Order: sequence, then C-alpha cells, then structure tokens
Amino acid sequence: MSKKFFYTLLALVVTLASFAQTTPTGKISGKVVDAENGTPLVGASVVLAGDNKKGIYTDVEGRFFVTVQKNKKYTLIISSVGYGDKEVSDIEVTGLDATVSVSLERKGKQLTGVEVKASIRKENLSSLYLTQKNSSSISDGISAEVIKKSPDRNTGEVLKRVSGASVQDNKFVIIRGLNERYNVSMLNNSILPSTEADKKAFSFDIIPSSVVDNLVIYKSATPDLPGDFSGGAVKVITKDYPSHKLSELSVNISANSLTTGKEFYKGYPNGKYDALGFFDDSRHLPGPYARNKYDFTHKSEEFKMGTTKLFPNTYGFESASKSLPGISATYTGGNTAVLKSGNKLGYIYSIGYSNSRAVSERTREDYDISRLLRYGYNTNGYDEKNNLGALLNVTYSYGKSKISLKNLFNNSFVKTIGIRDGNNLENGSPFLLKSSNSEASAAGLINSVAEGLHRIGNSWTFDWNGSFAYTYKDQPDQRVLTFRTDQTDLSKYFLKLNNENSPEIRNAGRVYSWLAEFIYGASANATKQFQWLGQTQKLKFGTMNYYRDRTVKVDAVGYASMLVDQYNNQSGATINEVKSTSYNTVFTPENIDTYKLTVASIATNSTDYTGNALLNAGYVMLDNKFSDNLKLTWGARVEKYRQELSARNKKTMVYDNTDVLPSFIFTYSLNNKSNLRAAGFQSVNRPEFRELASYSVFDYDNYISVTGYDKLERCKNTNGDLRYEWFPGAGEIISASVFYKYFDKPIEQINQGNDVFTYRNASNATVYGAEVELRKKLDFIGSKLFEQITFYTNAAIMKGKVKFDGVSYNTPLQGQSPYLINGGLLYTSPADDFSVNLLYNRIGSRLRFRGADGELSIYERPRDVIDFQLGKKLVGNKLELKLTISDILAQKYSWYYKYDANTTQTAYKASEDKIINTARLGSTATLAIRYNFGK
Repeated sequence: MSKKFFYTLLALVVTLASFAQTTPTGKISGKVVDAENGTPLVGASVVLAGDNKKGIYTDVEGRFFVTVQKNKKYTLIISSVGYGDKEVSDIEVTGLDATVSVSLERKGKQLTGVEVKASIRKENLSSLYLTQKNSSSISDGISAEVIKKSPDRNTGEVLKRVSGASVQDNKFVIIRGLNERYNVSMLNNSILPSTEADKKAFSFDIIPSSVVDNLVIYKSATPDLPGDFSGGAVKVITKDYPSHKLSELSVNISANSLTTGKEFYKGYPNGKYDALGFFDDSRHLPGPYARNKYDFTHKSEEFKMGTTKLFPNTYGFESASKSLPGISATYTGGNTAVLKSGNKLGYIYSIGYSNSRAVSERTREDYDISRLLRYGYNTNGYDEKNNLGALLNVTYSYGKSKISLKNLFNNSFVKTIGIRDGNNLENGSPFLLKSSNSEASAAGLINSVAEGLHRIGNSWTFDWNGSFAYTYKDQPDQRVLTFRTDQTDLSKYFLKLNNENSPEIRNAGRVYSWLAEFIYGASANATKQFQWLGQTQKLKFGTMNYYRDRTVKVDAVGYASMLVDQYNNQSGATINEVKSTSYNTVFTPENIDTYKLTVASIATNSTDYTGNALLNAGYVMLDNKFSDNLKLTWGARVEKYRQELSARNKKTMVYDNTDVLPSFIFTYSLNNKSNLRAAGFQSVNRPEFRELASYSVFDYDNYISVTGYDKLERCKNTNGDLRYEWFPGAGEIISASVFYKYFDKPIEQINQGNDVFTYRNASNATVYGAEVELRKKLDFIGSKLFEQITFYTNAAIMKGKVKFDGVSYNTPLQGQSPYLINGGLLYTSPADDFSVNLLYNRIGSRLRFRGADGELSIYERPRDVIDFQLGKKLVGNKLELKLTISDILAQKYSWYYKYDANTTQTAYKASEDKIINTARLGSTATLAIRYNFGK
C-alpha cells in the first residue's frame, strides 16, 4: 500500500478539521450503582430537573442516555426504590457528550425527596473512589480516561502503567516479576488464546487502546476466575455503548533512530500480497517433495536433483531505498441509539492498517566455563512490518437484559532479512563466518464472543457467553545460508555441505511451518443477592468450559551433496564462493548438477503433530458482608483438564488432572478511606503444546535451538497476599502489599549447553515479595500549577528459592525479575486541552534460562526506559495532536552468563560475568493526529 495514500489521508484530515461543524443536540450518558458494593442499579429513574416529560430508566448494567441541547447546563434527579434520591448539577454538553457516574446510598424505603446534591465533577470523583474502595478483589486497573491521557496506542503499552506489572518485548505482560506463563488473559469475559506458537502468552499490542473500556489485573484469585494463574489475571473489556457518536480517524507517523533515513536491505521473494499481510503461492513447499518427503532419500538421484531445482533460489538480498517514516491509520466509528421503547442499540467498530520498517543491531557471543570466547557474531536485522486489525462490537439491551456480539481480528506480517558476520574460535585456530537469514511470517487471531446479561426478578442475575477463537502462524520458507573460511586462509569463503544423513539448518537450510488452533468456549454464571445480618450478601456459582484443537506441521530441509569422496567414501561437498556462487546464486541448476545437490529432511527440526485439550470447570463463591466494615469473599473452583498430543511415529501422550482450588479474600475497612485485605488461593500452571512437542526450532536471532520435552507435569501453586490500601481522594491511592507463593513442580526453560534450550520441572520453588503503589495529586504543595499534576509510581521487590535436580538455588524462578519500578508525572491543563506525560520503567535482572547439567544460567540486564509525551487539543477538542518519544535512552537489551550458580546477587558483574547477547532497537518518535467527526 502506497505511502502517498497515507500522506493524502493525513492532508484530508487536517482539511476536514477546519470545516468542522457542531450539531445542536447531544447526550448525557452515565451509570448508576449501589454505593455499598458497586452493583448496577437496574430500573433506577433518571429525570431532567424542570422537564415534565417522563423520565427514563437504567438498563441491566445501570446505564442510561438522555438527549439534551448542547451548550446548556442541566441537572439530573436520580432515584431508586430503597435508596436516597440524588441531584447532580452543572452538567453541560459542549464539544463531546457528557458522562456522569452516580452512586446511590441505601436509605429507608419511605424516604422521599432529593436527599443529596452534588456537581457532576464531584459525583464522578466520588463514584470512582467508591469503586476502588468497595472492590472485593486484590486488583489494579486502568479506566478509559486514564488510557486516553497516556502516550499508549495499544494495550501492551497500557499495561506498563499497572502496579506490579512489566511488559516484555512491548507486548507480553509479566505480573510481580513472574514469567508470562503464570498469567491468564481474558477479553470480554472469555479466555484469550495464546498468540505465540512457542509459549503461553498473549500479544496485547494487537488491541488498540482507543476501544478499551477498562482493564483490570487481578492479583489474587476468586472462584469465578480461571484457575491457571499465579501471577495475574488480565481482563480487558472493550466498549459496547459509546457515550457519544464516534467517527474518529487517527493517523500516526513514526521515526526510529536506527531506521528512518538509514540504509535498508530486503530479501526475496516479493509476494503479490505481502503489503496486505498475506501470502501468495511463491513460498510453498514444492509438490514433489511434499508428496514424497517421508521416503525422499530413497528416490533416484535424478528425481532428487530435479526436485531440488524446484526450490526457488531466493536466498539472497538486495539494497533497498532508505527508510521512510512508519505510517499507521485507524478509523473508529460507533453510536448508541435509544429506541422509542427505551431499548438501546450500541455499536462500535475499528479498522486499522500500519506499515513500517525496523532495523536492529545485535551481537551474539558465547563463552565456555573458563570464560574463554567460543565465537562472536554481529547481526543486522531488517524487518518490513505491516499489520491489519479490525474490531466490531454490537450490543442490544431490552428490559432487564443485554446481548452483545464482540469480534476482534488481527493479522501481523513481518518479512525479515538478517545479515551476520563474525569469527569462531572453538577449535583452536579461528575462522571467519558470514550468513544470512530470510523469512516471512504471518500471525493472526480471530476472536468472537456472544454474551448475555439478564436480571431475573429483584435478586437474581444470570450471564453467559459463547466464544470462538482461531489463531494461526504461517512461516513458509525460512532460509539460512552460511559461508565460512578455514583457519589457514581467512580471505576465501566456502559453503560446506554434509551428506544426506546429516544436513544442517545453520549451514544451508529451509523451514516450512504452519500452525492453526481453534478454541471453542462456553460459560454461564448465576448471582443471587440476599439479606443476612442486615447486610447484602451475594451467592455466585457457574461453569466454564473450552476445547482447544491444534494442528502443527513443520518441514525442515537442508541442502546436501551426493558427491562421494574417493578417499573416505563419504558424500559431501565444499562449494567455494565466487561471482557465480554467492548468496544469490549458489543453488542455480548448474551448481545443483555440478555438485549433485539435493535437499534432505532434518528430522529433529520437523514435526507433524495434533493436540487437543478439554477444560471443564465449575465453582461456587460467597461474598459475605458481616458488618459495615467486615467482608469475606470465599469459595472453591474445580477444574478438570485433559490434554492429548499425537505426532507421527510417536506414542500419543495424554495428560489428565482434576484440581480443587479453594480461595478467600478477607476485607476489613479500617475507616471510610482505607482497607486491610488478606487473601489465599490455590492455582495451577499447565504445560503448553509446544513445550510438550519434542522437536527443535532454530532461533536465528539469538542463535539457539529450542526443544520440547514430553514428560512435563502440571504445576500446582499456593498463594498468599496481605494488602493495605488508602484512598486519600478520588483517583488517588496509596497501597502496600506483601505476598508469598509456593510452586510444586514449576516448569522452567533451561540451558542444556551447546546453544540448546528445553523445558523441565523443578522440584519446588518459593517466591515472596512486597509491592507499593502511590498515585497522588500534588495539590498539597499549594500552587494552582501543582493542582493539575499527578504523580504516580509503583514498585515491587521479589525473592525466590528453587530446588532443581535435588539442588537448592537461592535464585528467582526462570523468567522472574527481582524487582520492578514504574513511575510518572502527568500534567493536564484546567481546560483539559493540553497535557504533558513523563513515564519511567525499570526491571531487575531477569532469569531468562536456568542452567542445568552443569551449564550456566542466563540473565537479562536491567534497562531504564523513559517515555515522554506532549498532547494538545484543538478545534473544540475535536482535533488532538500527540508527540511521543518512546524509549528515549534506547539502552541495549543484554543477556549474560552468571558464573556463580547459587548467588543471591543476580546483577551483572563485569569482572565475573560475560555478556552473550545484545540488541539495539533505537528510540522512536511518533506524531499522532486524531480527529473526531462525531458529535
């Protein structure tokens, strides 16, 4: 897709902004809840003061919409049986529609008249405070308003700002320093599938932040949450009822310090649909090989050489034009229609496309146990990226019911060329090496959820959902080619090919991989409210079920020679690099004939497996309130999980567990602004299909091979939390927590040596730590300027101990960080039309891979990450400009060997440890232009 198109689109946005018109009417929207427990009040009356018309009534979620004239002030009177009336004033619809959150206090049934008066600002702040204060869980969340003011364009970036959370690779969330495998992700109350082929992780960068209604991270389980998390459960709810008409176009222009305006290389081929993110047939595995791959080596030499010629000679690369800035465009639309019957129909949709390049600078070194260098390589990576995403939510409410259909689609396409050079010193005398890696991959997700919410009578609520998800990752024809010298002449490069029995991907290989997974889910929950001890109690019970069906095909082939050496009677060939035999030309038909070349299967890197898993879960929980100050949320969940893995010529593996998972959260309100919470729960962590599938994947960037292990067992975890929280004012919080976790048979990724990594169960592990959070306005300083500044920070510190292969290590769990820090300052002008945001993030030395069998553990060095943003609204707040500079310091990502296996000091020591892997990705500046065409 042409860059000119996006620049034309940008010009159109600016032009339309100058002709913006306002409409005479607008909406006041809002939500009415019980101030005691945050439960939505169904059927509450909402009336415009002084209006003789009949009022409207809130729906099953406590929501309402009132149509009014713009640029006038209004007062709403809200009432509900059993609650004191409330009058909210100073509501004015200007550029966009007004939104008000209302909380009603329980009163005597005979009480009439307006009992409480408040302005819209005061009421919104009060309701936000009550939501935080009365939550029954240990959790942290971010609302749509906070997201809107942040520099974050997607949910992965938003998660960086949550207490106790850090984000790996800008998309995978880590809670309390634990590996992403200990988290569960939910979208619109359904479990999200993993977007990654090789691990349990969801790529949150595919969800635009503009469509998120709220995001919550639960750090302590309740029985109604999935049982397979110990770090956190991340729940994302997308918008269903827009508070105003949405017609919004966003255009982002980004420049990277290592990429924009710099030299760039691109590989082959150029598929017809690459720019859209989809493959044509130019990268398919040739048919004659695919049909005969299991007995290909037994075919005639003529057939094998003829088939080898069908593999396209696309190993090379070429210089491309210098990189232009990255471009992305997203359009979001939606509205809410209030029908004559009082029923509502809401919809929101979004479609976006992005196109960009990225250059990375990497080094890869390796050392032996004596700290002697084995090899050292430098690699430049050149990525061409595009992304296509869409979202559609449709919601209809009638009477005391609501039904929604919510859909998400994302397709990410990356075409990469990696160019490497370096030296190898393993066998005494050094030799030089140069190689290239060409690959293209498309990964995607289709997720649909149908859900319903129904109020039955005055005390029952019933909700349900059915979900479907399809994830895929296609990576056809990854190509690796390596030339080297010998020790005697470092000026002449050659390609060394083995015989058909031992081809190697690292020398001259091609890998064709395809993954597809379907997930079908269904859940139902019923909630009963009743009175006991003069307090409102809740009984909730339900079930959750899903079925996963995965198919994976990987065909790895390597080039080999059928030439036979007359002295040792072994086949193989040495092909010298000359003008006619280079990256671009080595596998010409002439060379195939001259050197009797053939492709041959690499069995250790190939697989053909299917996997399925069935989860059936049920739970019961009680939310008991014993007094105004004392509450206990408790219950148990039962999960039965059966997993099956079948691969060609291998025994079918079956893994079957039934677990009873109790939990409780005790909340004591010390006063009307502070809580003390104590929680305990049990949970599980199960191996993923990829971890169980015993084949090997070569990771070119990191120069490692990752192999599965089919004897992994599920891990069971016991967790405890103690938390104090104080809410000085609405939107402000000061909290402190301590936590303890015991893991029985945790799954760890280990370093086996010789650049091979796999998975094993440790015997057990413990993790304990503390975290603090502070979000406070600086108005106490006594200046009008500081009234508009909010300071926020959160930090966590963790300690761990692991017993692995009978030996205890005073080290964290694999994937864990010993500490993390987030912080920031936000200034917003009184008119809310100008903002400045400064953010900081740092994580401690993360244990990337545990050393096993005498091998070394690998840690990731900390990085200081600073982001800065300026925002300005124009044209009646319809046009918004944001300038964001991300990762200003652009510090390297670094892995290092830790030579002391049992030290509690995991930080890098230059005098003892060795850096083995680095990556520089540069800083990025982004200009975001957003224009709202709606009301």
